[in-house]
Amino acid sequence: MEKKYYLGLDVGGTKVEGAIAILNSVDHSISVLSKKRIACVQETESFTINLVDLIHDLLTTAQIKMEDLKAIGLGLPGTLDPKTCIMLNGNTRFLVGFDLIATLREKLKTNTPIVAQNDANLFTLAEAWGGAGLHYSKYKNVPFEDQVVVGITLGTGVGGGFVTKGKILSGANGSALEVGHIVLHAGGNKCYCGQQGCAETYLSGTAINKTMDSTVLLELAAQGNSDVLQFMIDYRLDLVQFLSIINNLFNPHYFVFGGGLSGQGILFEDLKTDLEENIFLSKEYCPEIYINHLGDSSGLFGAMIYASEKLHS
Repeated sequence: MEKKYYLGLDVGGTKVEGAIAILNSVDHSISVLSKKRIACVQETESFTINLVDLIHDLLTTAQIKMEDLKAIGLGLPGTLDPKTCIMLNGNTRFLVGFDLIATLREKLKTNTPIVAQNDANLFTLAEAWGGAGLHYSKYKNVPFEDQVVVGITLGTGVGGGFVTKGKILSGANGSALEVGHIVLHAGGNKCYCGQQGCAETYLSGTAINKTMDSTVLLELAAQGNSDVLQFMIDYRLDLVQFLSIINNLFNPHYFVFGGGLSGQGILFEDLKTDLEENIFLSKEYCPEIYINHLGDSSGLFGAMIYASEKLHS
């Protein structure tokens, strides 16, 4: 039997999600056989045990064996060394310097190919391949292979991914599109990276929660609370400045947003109109603004797509 199954894992600051699916390269559809989410334990040994258990649970639910998998794709929340795939930096600190691929090979006792990539890159790849990119292709007549795409994740941190000609741009050392560490306010909030004023310290869910629980804050904004509305105005100004910088650097066809905050419509209302006034070119060249079309599982689907591409490259 020809192997046709891919397993994807998306590791975040608070959760790990896994799935097994079949990828259809003709219509870019994804057929999911099993899917599960668990909490992310911030310690390597416990984390690895839980990850191995998750993989076995996914295989059991999908009614397949490890040897039936074509490949396993991992999405990790930080910069990965392009050669070793070990995380060099990121806000999930316990994974920095940890060789997760080698550890999984040992624990799973498998020769199945395992690849890893930055989670925001994988989110962007998935959305370009089978999500927002399909919508853009339909209405703008620009196929996936010709699209220039920037993905932005607003969650525990702020991440970014860049896809052009159907491929992820990782950079010489794997740190391309670490947009969360663009400095928005010189001398501003202190960031774990050592800088001050990073976008991540203003735009992430973690940053919002330092003011007030983000869910409560957004509810109060919707109710018209004046103090909260001022906070939201400031947030939007930072977000537009942030996107303007990225747009002037990469000139994408569209931005696609993911992460926990991407479901909060109030943050994105008329965002393209605001962005049109802050880009170098005239407004007809302003990129489209999309919220993820594949939901909060874009990253793990991207891990599968990336694994497939690596097998065929």
